[in-house]
Amino acid sequence: MRYFLLLSCLALFSATAFHQGPKKIKLPKAYVYIPSGTYAAGGKTVSVQGFYMQAWEVSNLEYNEFLFDLKREGRTEEYEKARVRPEGWATAAVYAGAMAEKYHQHPAFENYPAVNITREAALLYCQWLTKKLLVFNPEARFGVRLPSEVEWAYAAQAGHAGFPYPHGYSLQDAKGQFLYNFRHIGDESIHSNPETGQIEVRPSALVPAGPAAPVGLGPAPSKSNAPNDFGLYNMSGNVAEMITGEPLRTKGGCFNSTGYDIRIDAPDTFAGEAGASPYVGFRPVVTVVGK
Repeated sequence: MRYFLLLSCLALFSATAFHQGPKKIKLPKAYVYIPSGTYAAGGKTVSVQGFYMQAWEVSNLEYNEFLFDLKREGRTEEYEKARVRPEGWATAAVYAGAMAEKYHQHPAFENYPAVNITREAALLYCQWLTKKLLVFNPEARFGVRLPSEVEWAYAAQAGHAGFPYPHGYSLQDAKGQFLYNFRHIGDESIHSNPETGQIEVRPSALVPAGPAAPVGLGPAPSKSNAPNDFGLYNMSGNVAEMITGEPLRTKGGCFNSTGYDIRIDAPDTFAGEAGASPYVGFRPVVTVVGK
């Protein structure tokens, strides 16, 4: 089974379909063009230059191709920095043992988001992808990197200023189907505090803390649920996505976040966390400088 996976990884990039975007560079069809525009936040409106963004979170298959290349080229030090830390599942899943054993290598999970990797690992992936894309664009000047907070939020709103979620103002569509992968808390968990008048989540309804605590069901495939109007999948929920900045910063929330915490402008619940996390993945952006 592992041999089959390695063959799949080796063939992935060579079999990728390419398209030529508005900036006249060839990119995998996994990338969509995010047009220039403006984004309003904190009482300020900022201009955003157009860029490309991967339509879904980097998948296990895509990430494993990167690791395979590092190993094949004997880049041992970089491989050690980039390798997956499956032990992270110990604090994030009911079936932690099975997830640690299967999630990152089994073909059934190849289209699921790559998690349990460090920010340094994600940056190494961006460097590797830049070199890969230069083969098809030898005269272009561009870079692959993590998005800025403004770029990420602008792309998530897809041109709809004020949207709290990528599809609008609700977590559900017109048929009542949930649009995102997040942790649902029912009405039975909501409490109006008679002393403060504040709405609270009842402590008795919360899951107990600790590694054994059952949490959200886990990530869905990177390309799942409906895309927003820019063609981007899972910008809210599923796995939180790394953005630029030190220390680690993320946007979008994850499968274990509440509906409130997967809002586009929600506070970063993973800010400053050290090491790899089963709740955090990434999606690169490509910016073109010129020819």
